[in-house]
Amino acid sequence: MKNAKIQKLFIHYEELKYWERVVFVVYAIVTLCLASSRLFFSEGVRQTVIFMYATLTQAFLYIFLYVSLKNFRSYLIWLCFGTVHVFLYLYFKGDNDLELPNGTASGPLLNTIPLLLLFQLLRFLSREFQKRDFVVPTKGGGPDLIENKQLTAADYILFTVYMASFCGLSFLSVHY
Repeated sequence: MKNAKIQKLFIHYEELKYWERVVFVVYAIVTLCLASSRLFFSEGVRQTVIFMYATLTQAFLYIFLYVSLKNFRSYLIWLCFGTVHVFLYLYFKGDNDLELPNGTASGPLLNTIPLLLLFQLLRFLSREFQKRDFVVPTKGGGPDLIENKQLTAADYILFTVYMASFCGLSFLSVHY
């Protein structure tokens, strides 16, 4: 008989893994480069780089770093990056090079904190209703790639809620 794996507390602190530390350092360097993007990129490229920086971060956090975000220490570091995103948005505010016809390319920077909070809400709901943390759906419907857990209908629903929120916030932040 298999021993049942004991579920960790909702808020738990673990030592950061080596690869997590590397991700944080690389992301911090990329963030510093982005802050000085006027030195590196032309107008059109800056718009794309800043938009992709924000949106890819928000998508990758859910899709590839969802296990890391369960560690509250990692989650708090990403919340700090979210705060940096707000400051970057304010720094870029009024920059004519980033203006789009209906908004600004830096608008999605404001979405990081709400999406991180949504992540924890979805995680809480998953633990309440499934009695386990959610996993990210994979192509083909097999077990998830990171924890090798079987997916449930709730995992698909939670993924859809996050992605719909991500897309909606990205659209609204660029257009308003």
